[in-house]
Amino acid sequence: MSTPIAFTNIEAELKELLASQRVPADLIITYDDMHGLWGGSTLTVRGDGSLERQVSRRGAAAPTGTKTHIGEHDLLELVRLLVELSAWEQRTPDGMPVPDESRAYLTISLKGSTSVVWERFNEMAKNDRLVRVRDWLESGFGEQVE
Repeated sequence: MSTPIAFTNIEAELKELLASQRVPADLIITYDDMHGLWGGSTLTVRGDGSLERQVSRRGAAAPTGTKTHIGEHDLLELVRLLVELSAWEQRTPDGMPVPDESRAYLTISLKGSTSVVWERFNEMAKNDRLVRVRDWLESGFGEQVE
């Protein structure tokens, strides 16, 4: 199976970013496990260091939002984690979802390229990929992840 060009570009751009030690303003990394019935969270970090979290509890009318800021050094650590995990690679095979299945998505956008990968929410701990990105992003708010 060939690798889509956009994913190849994301890999190259992230590695170049690490080599240059400079985070471009157009970098956007989003983790999203929001489910219409069960709630969830959406965490977005941008190249300027802004980190936003939207959380919706089961049955809540609307999500609540929190914002904070992280430094360039921390952003570079996140990029290192993404490279370590090859976070642009879809590893979970597609298949028929089970009833009420929830998925977690990771979107990376940089210099006009975008990659989107997903995992089944109930398999995240076993896969130990997207859960590590989520936990890293949550740590930017100074809280322990459940």
